[in-house]
Amino acid sequence: MPRRQTDKVFERKEQIIEYLKTYGELTTSKLIQLTGLSHSQIFYILKLLEKENIVKEVKRGKIAYWRLVETKEV
Repeated sequence: MPRRQTDKVFERKEQIIEYLKTYGELTTSKLIQLTGLSHSQIFYILKLLEKENIVKEVKRGKIAYWRLVETKEV
């Protein structure tokens, strides 16, 4: 059974979304530096956002970058 998302998880998701809006594209390491969270905490939030189709992982060599999914306006 999936875990229920807490207020802290929602806050962290919003924080990461704001950083991605500001910087466009960031590595997991840079998000760790900006937020002060651990690698596993950041990765958990990023995977939730990816599952919700809000962020997308782009791999370049060994480095993974994260960016917001582009939405098409009609």
